Amino acid sequence: MKRALIAFAAASALIATPAFAADGNLPGGTSIAVTIATPADGAAVAPGPVTVTGTASVGTGVPVAGTSLIYVLDASSSTANPGAPSCGNILQCEIAAGLALNAQAQSGTIGDVGMVAFGVTAATADVQPGAGDQLLTGPATDGDGNGVRDIEEVISSTFINGVAKFTNKNVGGGQTNFADAIAKARTVAQASTRARKVVVFMSDGFAVGGGSINVPLAGIPDDIDIYTFAVGGGADCDYAGPNNEGSLEQITAATVPGGHCVQVTDVASLPAILPAVIGSRLTALSMRVDGGAFTPIGNAAITPDLPQDGPVNVNYSVATPALGIGSHEICVRADGTDGGGAGQVTDCHTVVVNGPGGAFAVEATGLVKVPRTPEAVCPPGATKTQVAVDLPPLVTTGALNASCSATGGTTTARSSVDGATLLGGAIQLSAVSSTCTGSSSGVNRSSQVVGTINGTPISAGPATIGIPGVATVHLNESTTGPGGRLVQNAVRVEVLGLLGIVTQQIVLGSCYLG
Repeated sequence: MKRALIAFAAASALIATPAFAADGNLPGGTSIAVTIATPADGAAVAPGPVTVTGTASVGTGVPVAGTSLIYVLDASSSTANPGAPSCGNILQCEIAAGLALNAQAQSGTIGDVGMVAFGVTAATADVQPGAGDQLLTGPATDGDGNGVRDIEEVISSTFINGVAKFTNKNVGGGQTNFADAIAKARTVAQASTRARKVVVFMSDGFAVGGGSINVPLAGIPDDIDIYTFAVGGGADCDYAGPNNEGSLEQITAATVPGGHCVQVTDVASLPAILPAVIGSRLTALSMRVDGGAFTPIGNAAITPDLPQDGPVNVNYSVATPALGIGSHEICVRADGTDGGGAGQVTDCHTVVVNGPGGAFAVEATGLVKVPRTPEAVCPPGATKTQVAVDLPPLVTTGALNASCSATGGTTTARSSVDGATLLGGAIQLSAVSSTCTGSSSGVNRSSQVVGTINGTPISAGPATIGIPGVATVHLNESTTGPGGRLVQNAVRVEVLGLLGIVTQQIVLGSCYLG
């Protein structure tokens, strides 16, 4: 079954054969690359959209000579008709187009080249000056050392009814034989060991002899693609001949799924059109987050705009959707085409979003003020220990501890107090601690208080205990602070003044996320 193909349009043929790597090669051998420059792989980033920057290129790296290119020239008598002032008669314009294409073939993706001329019959050209009939040569080979590439000598030696180099061969000029031209092109293509074979088939007319094209097209291998060009006002992509021999359109349709014959009414444009067959192009960039669908990166985020013919390098800067706490994979894909078809490469980086948080061991507000002591905040994160607070009869503590760390998408804040006495001994605590953990899996808050209130042991779990006329004590309290901050207080004491009005607040062992 033939490969899938992106349609031949505007004289560019593209076959969908994807590759996946940050650096690689398109099916025809042209280099293609995409790189995420920022954020770095494994970077920690803030919650919200993340700006992704990088570059993409086609045709700027090391090519792979994976394609064979076969020129097929119509040398029938009618090609002596006028073509265009810029190139001469129709045959001379075909020759000029072939030479322009071979100049493009020097990019390094074409491994070998061959040629066929046809009229009443078709003949494979001898493309090397040495002994024997050689079907293939290098696109830049100059075997006779005369300063002219051998294949270009052969193309230039094509005459009405034949080809002169390096062995003279006559094909007759009274008819146009598509079937034999296909058969001979197939012979040359199958002599090559390259992975892809691209045949460029030019004709100024339509088949009027030689039988049906279905015979040489039967069983043609998937790696041979024949791109046809109807050259001049007397040519027709769709006419199948007087005896239904077959059309140029049918030749391409049989070998290039989705491809079409190109009508070249303006013969002078043929030398400019033909090189696009093996030219490269960077066609699109797209981005994917966390395994979702790739979405296009618009030209507002790309410099210069796409598509661009290769060789080319572009820069991009695009923002992701808002990223929540946790690990996220960001991938950027570059799509391109060359003479072998279409392909793509993808670069992926993983980033980690760590949520903000913090913890403190003690804080007093009201008539007596104690700032959060010590306080550790994420980002950047810290571990702090401080000596006791001694403010009797309000509060006396042991050592004070607070820490916060954010790594791998998990933020952990902890605080503890190594014992405390509050309100002249009404509250006696031997251990106070709290822990807050936030990740993409969710939020966990917990605390522990060991001690007594008016001699009664404190039980586990959240509780609110009143000391009549003195204070209200909140234990293991989970609450929400300003801006939606999630708070866990091990102990929060509200000291009451006259008329039961709160005049002082003391917090021990607190942590928060957000």
